[in-house]
Amino acid sequence: MNSDDPHGLITNELEKTCALEPIHLLGTVQSYGFLMVLAVDSGRIVQVSEGVVRHVPQLHDAGALIGQAVADWVMFPDTQGMPDLDTLPETGALVLPWRLRLEHDGPCEPQTAVPAAPSLECLGHRRGRLAILEWLPVQPATDSAPTESRMFADFAVVIARLRRADKLGTFFDECAELVQSFTLFDRVVVYRFLPDGCGEVVAESTSPGGQPRYLGLRFPASDIPMQARQLYLSNKLRVVADVHAPMDRLVPPVLPDGAMLDQSHCMLRGPSEAHLAYLHNMAVQATLTVSIVCDGKLWGLIACHHDTPKTPPHQVREGMRQVCTLLGDITNMRIEALSGMETMMRRLSLDRLINEFHQAAIQRGDLPAVLDAWAPKILQAFGASSLGVRIGALSYASGSARQHGPAQGILDEIEGKLDKATIRPRVLMETDLLASPERALALLPDTAGLLLVQRSKPDLTFACLGRPEHRHEVRWGGKPVKGDSVVSPDGMVRLQPRRSFALWRELVRGHAEPWTQVEIDALQDFLRVLNEVHKAHVNRTLQEKLHWRAHHDHLTGLYNRHAIEEAITRRLEEGDYDCAMMLLDLDHFKNINDTYGHATGDLVLQQLGLRLKSVTREFDLLARLGGDEFLLLLQIPSPSATSSMIFSEQLHQAVTRPFEVGEHRLRLSISVGIAIPPVHGTTISELLRHADLALYQAKSLGRSRSAVFELSMASDHLDSFLLERDLHDAVECNQLALVYQPKVDLSSHKVVGLEALVRWNHPTRGQNGPTVFIPIAERSNQIIGIDRWVMRTVIAEQAQWQNAGRLPLPIAINLSIADILSPNLTDYVLQLLDEYHVAPHALEIELTESSIMRELELTQTVLKGLNDNGIVTSLDDFGTGFSSLSYLRQLPLQCLKIDKSFTQNLLEDPNAEKVTEAIIAMGLALKMTLVAEGIETQSQMNWMLNHGCHIGQGYFFSPPVPMQDVHHVIDRVELQFSA
Repeated sequence: MNSDDPHGLITNELEKTCALEPIHLLGTVQSYGFLMVLAVDSGRIVQVSEGVVRHVPQLHDAGALIGQAVADWVMFPDTQGMPDLDTLPETGALVLPWRLRLEHDGPCEPQTAVPAAPSLECLGHRRGRLAILEWLPVQPATDSAPTESRMFADFAVVIARLRRADKLGTFFDECAELVQSFTLFDRVVVYRFLPDGCGEVVAESTSPGGQPRYLGLRFPASDIPMQARQLYLSNKLRVVADVHAPMDRLVPPVLPDGAMLDQSHCMLRGPSEAHLAYLHNMAVQATLTVSIVCDGKLWGLIACHHDTPKTPPHQVREGMRQVCTLLGDITNMRIEALSGMETMMRRLSLDRLINEFHQAAIQRGDLPAVLDAWAPKILQAFGASSLGVRIGALSYASGSARQHGPAQGILDEIEGKLDKATIRPRVLMETDLLASPERALALLPDTAGLLLVQRSKPDLTFACLGRPEHRHEVRWGGKPVKGDSVVSPDGMVRLQPRRSFALWRELVRGHAEPWTQVEIDALQDFLRVLNEVHKAHVNRTLQEKLHWRAHHDHLTGLYNRHAIEEAITRRLEEGDYDCAMMLLDLDHFKNINDTYGHATGDLVLQQLGLRLKSVTREFDLLARLGGDEFLLLLQIPSPSATSSMIFSEQLHQAVTRPFEVGEHRLRLSISVGIAIPPVHGTTISELLRHADLALYQAKSLGRSRSAVFELSMASDHLDSFLLERDLHDAVECNQLALVYQPKVDLSSHKVVGLEALVRWNHPTRGQNGPTVFIPIAERSNQIIGIDRWVMRTVIAEQAQWQNAGRLPLPIAINLSIADILSPNLTDYVLQLLDEYHVAPHALEIELTESSIMRELELTQTVLKGLNDNGIVTSLDDFGTGFSSLSYLRQLPLQCLKIDKSFTQNLLEDPNAEKVTEAIIAMGLALKMTLVAEGIETQSQMNWMLNHGCHIGQGYFFSPPVPMQDVHHVIDRVELQFSA
């Protein structure tokens, strides 16, 4: 090709801006016809192409038409005048039966004008308020009708064959052959657009003697810029009759409003200079192009090329336009049908695979194991080499691709590519990860393509596929890069990529096969299935956990009360009485919690559960009811008291070995109560109640033993129940009363204080001491009410003595640990003292050693609060619990009371004497007031006095007496012992 040929060159500036060039607004018209623009409202000519003078001989200046009425130059077949221009279509030109007037010396009447011979046909359409008329030459031939009929008959046969094509390749070949034979263009190619914008020739047909040149070749996306593709969508038939012919300009260049004419739907629209240079470099002199549109998108083109200028066949121009439009529509339908069939088969194959995976995952439930089993099939179906899944805590990666790290690390690297801020499902596609080192995945070094679907609500989940590098050869119609471009001195540059269109082979590396929409949809379905299976697994696991928690004790893992009661009830209702119910209680477990803390107590219970389970069988039922209470349903054929006791011995043996808990070595024992159905009951409630009575009996006999229920136990239990019921009314019915026992200074024999003791005057049982009803009150949560009644009564009686002019003596009252730990004890006491105007030193609070040890730290705080307000605190029954100098030093106590068991035995038991001496020594060392309880003889009093204990209390001085006798007793004691 001659490089000096100006048709092969465009300016450098034009080449840079050709992709943005408004090619529908160039203002040029192909010279083989001419164009008129009319104002719809006035019917006057506002613009015309300068080539009109070649077709209207008597017209010498195109500009002379501007402003004239179109009716002066055009004849209409309707004698009523010019048709309504608003009826012209806005898209697609309409063939109009209008003719030009040949003789014209000025405006003339239609009836005097001589119509032109039908050498020009008119195509009309409308753009807004403008009507555009295109006049194209017509050269009628006498033999055109037979030729046209034969061509249409041949076309009908081929169209029928095209409709039956079952493969796209075959269809495109026949389509190209048909168009070539019909249009008689030298070369016809079917050109499709690829996803990356490039084009590929998929079929080619030539005239006899011609050779295919472009079949299978690709062309860069810049060959047909975006604005040209938009025009192919709006105007599906495009003709360039002569590449070398100069273009006619529009007169005037702009419309009355100053805008350029929009020629998007014009047959005669002039090509751009870049387009003309492109065609010239291809050695093409004339073209005809039909658009292939699928689903509203430009799929490709049917391009007809001719080596010489060629106006489409004059005798069949309208037929060709209709035929090409029909062919384009059929092409569209077959592409949609055949492509849709291929897509449908591919989709059905992937859908079937995913559904089968779904069923397998639901049945098996173990998602990682199912993925391991199905990964090879999934990878093969998607043409992938790696699979990754991240859902919740699951991070899974597998495949044949090299992996330089664990699944967690691989998915972390991939997750780095995601937009975690989005809450909408998102698709990420990569096909060129190996095109540059910066884009490659470090832990999947062989992966060139990545398809990832993501969901970010409620948690980030995604599934991804990796594809290996696909090295392949791409055949280009000319090298798609400029290389060394030659620029002319005037700034013109040859279009180097399309200079010769000779075959250029490119070896493509670093890329993977592109992902299809079917694969994207299938992977999204796969992720949806994974989410459903994972959610179902999570829900199932949660339900199992909830069911387990609902039926098991969280500390020991044994059945809980609800579960074992259900199981026992079910067996009893079925008449299964071959069993024995054993209620177990850990002896002195409260002391473990009080001494070593609840954490140690929990560890003991866990070990106990394991030991009990070790001696039971799989068909026995073992449960922890709460606290240190366990229940065992033992399966025994024909159960009896003897067989039950024999087995219970195994339970005792299981706990004889010391419990190793941290640094502590504890020796413990259990008590067991046994009830046997149906003799002892046929319902769970009856058996539990009777087993509880048997357990109470075992404890009362010294603990560490078993007892089988007997009917006599029921009466004792009933008695306790009746007492508890009546105790609810004791305070309100004024059945409680206080008695007072004096505390005496052993040296001066003066009464220095009193201790208030509560009695219950039962209406039918008579008077009951505190050992009878106080344990019941503590167990039934009535103890705080009794304590508060005692406090109020003592302070009120102190106020009465004070008002009577008697010097008040300090009165000690015993409080339960429940009251000590209540949130308002100190405030309540101070409120009573203020209400009755009694000084705080007139009240003394006593606590037992065992109650203090249960909540040592909290008790210390409460006692300090009482001391800070002037109330003395004492430790009662010292020596019966875990006597310790260390905790005595921690507690804010002013008085230490020696338990009566030591006082009564110290003269007969040397060990008791030594312990008592030690207690006194501790009290004196801590500068505490010492009180000896239970003094009943002169010798006991003298021993206490001689060993440093100076206050005594007991029947030797006086039994407890009612309020009205207190002062009489004080006078008697002081008189009697001072004599």
